[in-house]
Amino acid sequence: MIDGPILLTGAAGFVAPYLVPRLEAAFPDRDLVGVVRLPPAPDGGFAVELTNPEPTAALVRTVRPALIVHLAAHSSVAKANRAPSNVWRDNRDGSYWLAKAVANFAPESTVFLASTAEVYGSNLKHGPADETTEPLPHGPYACSKLASEYVFQAILPAASQLIAARPFNHTGRGQMETFVVASFAAQLARIEAGLVPPVIRVGNLDAERDFLDVRDVADSYVGIIKAAPRLPKRAVVNVARGEAVSIREILEMLRSLVKVDVKIEIDPSRLRPNEIPVATASTKLLASLMDWPPKRQLIDTLKDVLDDQRAKLKVAVPG
Repeated sequence: MIDGPILLTGAAGFVAPYLVPRLEAAFPDRDLVGVVRLPPAPDGGFAVELTNPEPTAALVRTVRPALIVHLAAHSSVAKANRAPSNVWRDNRDGSYWLAKAVANFAPESTVFLASTAEVYGSNLKHGPADETTEPLPHGPYACSKLASEYVFQAILPAASQLIAARPFNHTGRGQMETFVVASFAAQLARIEAGLVPPVIRVGNLDAERDFLDVRDVADSYVGIIKAAPRLPKRAVVNVARGEAVSIREILEMLRSLVKVDVKIEIDPSRLRPNEIPVATASTKLLASLMDWPPKRQLIDTLKDVLDDQRAKLKVAVPG
């Protein structure tokens, strides 16, 4: 039972606009306080740099949240590889100072941490991960996210609850082009509009990934939070569809939604070292907490992403 305010970090990120209305509907009697990194602050919220200890402590001391939903983080693997020090600072150190503030000023709260399935790393090569699969991450993004989990585990007092959600790939309207589906959709939209030559640049198309709609991820977060009393004080929950699809299939589905022929070119800069062939998970635990798997079809999600990219161009799409 959430008996106080809800503090949401990362309120300007990709998932937050989908999660906020769902939290408000699930907990209508609780104040929802959003936190962004840079001004302007959201209505009734704050602009706080979480790696700065004094403002972070003041934030938690002022709000005294019963639930902290920690979304704030660098989430792009590609960007993380280009600027690893920034990722370590924000993902690990931001979590550290937030955990310290929670321990001091909201010691009986529930912390819902949006981690990532990337923490499983090389162990995904052995088949679908479950919550007992040992993390074996590689790269600054995955390692810093696992460090964030460890920081909260180490610092939060026994009276608090920590739930680390480990979502697999998810996409939807509003996602940046540094992510594979949005990248494909943006390139196809520009080709379709006649703005660039009909060439789409790709990475490894043979990799298979578990893809979700961002709305389903937001639904899962609320479902997990509502089920918190049934979970232990320290819990991990995978968020996945439970089946993988190849990046090639994703591209072909998107290509089926446009009326132009395109040439595919491999871009070496889009290839990731230590690529995992297949990444998916058991959803048994999540299905025990809420109605799962999700009902949205992947092709519908892809059409939403493509339409979003088309709308950004503000040009007429050929009929």
